[in-house]
Amino acid sequence: MKNFLLATRPKTLLAGVIPPMVAYAYALSTTKTNASFYLALTVLGALFIQLATNFFNDVIDHEKGADKKRVGPTRVSAAGLVDIKTVKKWAITCVALASLCGIPLIIRGGWPFLVLGIVSLYLTYGYTGGKVSLAYRGLGELFVFLFFGLFSVIGSYYLFSLEVNLGSFILASIFGLLATTLIGINNLRDRETDKEVGKRTMATRFSESTYQYFIIATIFTPYLLLQYFRDLTMIYWVFLALIPAMKLSVITFKNKGAELNEGLKFSGIHLIIFSLLLSFAFIYESLL
Repeated sequence: MKNFLLATRPKTLLAGVIPPMVAYAYALSTTKTNASFYLALTVLGALFIQLATNFFNDVIDHEKGADKKRVGPTRVSAAGLVDIKTVKKWAITCVALASLCGIPLIIRGGWPFLVLGIVSLYLTYGYTGGKVSLAYRGLGELFVFLFFGLFSVIGSYYLFSLEVNLGSFILASIFGLLATTLIGINNLRDRETDKEVGKRTMATRFSESTYQYFIIATIFTPYLLLQYFRDLTMIYWVFLALIPAMKLSVITFKNKGAELNEGLKFSGIHLIIFSLLLSFAFIYESLL
């Protein structure tokens, strides 16, 4: 069980489950909807997809040699803690569970969700494996922004409310950026070791300082986008999340290599605080 939990990479799971939860809070404030059944399915589906992706990454990065000089948290495949075949079985099981969660969502949302589901399930493997291998082509940040932002938030909001509005696009962009912060810190930490094995992430394609400023943009741009929701009574409470955001920005420029694991911790803290406060603002508005 300890090795299984290690392979799940718990700090990354927030990026998958938070967007549909915040989308639900927003739906409550705009449509007064009651779609808790679909909320449970979207959260579980997102969780299983994220888990499958993490398990496949664990195996594929090991097979490609990307974890030979690991500076991040221990990978069970590279460390020899779990047999590769076992980790693959974990991944396949999560893909199957995500598929089951998706059936009612496809029935409610129609064929676009079938297409989105197929693409999402394939990319649990294709993010690092196969001919696509987004992470090795410098497309990881784009994938995270699209999947954890636009697809997850807008798709979830539609499933809850059966409509799409400009606010859902703004909200999707906010959480796409916040999720990109996580992968940004991860790729900045692994920049030198990724170069050695030919893993061409965005962090290796740009200078270190340029990529650091890119991460800073993902941290603070969401606060500019919040202005769209300025009419919410409690919206300015969200700016309390600037406290961990400032700490995270210092870590981004100051820390190197394994020291950036602290940045992953504060990325998660920032995401949680931001999400809780924004969700509270939406829910409070729904009660007025």
